[in-house]
Amino acid sequence: MMIRFSEIVRSGQRSDVKRKADRKEAMRLRKTGILSKDGGAKGGTSNEARVTYERLIDLAKRVESWVRKNETIDIPQIVTPLRSIIEKGLVGPLYTYLSFTGDVGSKVKVPLVAHFIDVTVLSLKVGIGMGYDDKRLLDLAMIAFLHDVGLYKIPEHILNKNGKLTEQELKVMQRHPELSADILSKVDDRYRWLADMALQVYERADGSGYPKGLKGDEIHEYASLVGLVGIYAAMIKDRPYRERIEKNTAIRNIIASSRGTFPAKVVRAFLNQISFFPLNSYVKLNDRSVGRVITTNPNLPLKPTVEILYDSLGNRLAEERIVDLSEQTLLYVTGSIDEKEIG
Repeated sequence: MMIRFSEIVRSGQRSDVKRKADRKEAMRLRKTGILSKDGGAKGGTSNEARVTYERLIDLAKRVESWVRKNETIDIPQIVTPLRSIIEKGLVGPLYTYLSFTGDVGSKVKVPLVAHFIDVTVLSLKVGIGMGYDDKRLLDLAMIAFLHDVGLYKIPEHILNKNGKLTEQELKVMQRHPELSADILSKVDDRYRWLADMALQVYERADGSGYPKGLKGDEIHEYASLVGLVGIYAAMIKDRPYRERIEKNTAIRNIIASSRGTFPAKVVRAFLNQISFFPLNSYVKLNDRSVGRVITTNPNLPLKPTVEILYDSLGNRLAEERIVDLSEQTLLYVTGSIDEKEIG
């Protein structure tokens, strides 16, 4: 089923309370210290997010060690911190922290570790958009965090190849869901369902996925959600075989390629939560100014809150100027721009 962008926008206008909250969000970000003067993450709320992120890095490294040593993954050690993130309401701050410190993962020695955390946080954000309760969010987080552990068994010369994989290398690469399932089948009985989920994340609703070519309702919703998020998370980060893709371009690619491959409600929730112009992406406005998205509006995805960085003549602004485009009738986004073109 084709997902039209018009379907992303929910019918009806937002309540006055919600509208006022969105209007004040950008200033709140600065007052609470989430954003620094240059748009980066800092301060109280983000300090907790940073500490939580570092703990997730340590946890992911522990999982890597268990897998490489052929030891059984200790699931309870993973459940506790993931549950804490959900119960403390840290999904939003973590997402903001990752968005405004986008290269934080590149400082991690093992890129897979950072990728697993990106997918976990993004999946939780989309899961919230799906209306999942805490229990379902925890299940989703566990799948997102562990579904790709089989990649640690793939030879590094294939995993990090700077170029197109050969047919044989591709076959080896596509074994990783089965490797993940095998690893997860050895955990405590209560969590062996994770093995089934790992086998489904790379399946697609039209049967084009692998390893079993499952279709439609044969694929669990959690697996479809994590699969979609994983594509986006990979697109927006550098890889050995390609440079990262600008966020809005990645979103457009997902819209274009989602027909028949992912459930419509999952795609819709993804786009509502991440938005057409994601957090910390750069946009051009119709007055030729350039800004950075600092708050998204789920019900008005084409109307984010923007920090204007350059005026219509291309001059860097000395004083910050924050504009909530949902309150503007004459000012609007005309397109996205890659960060590499700014400065």
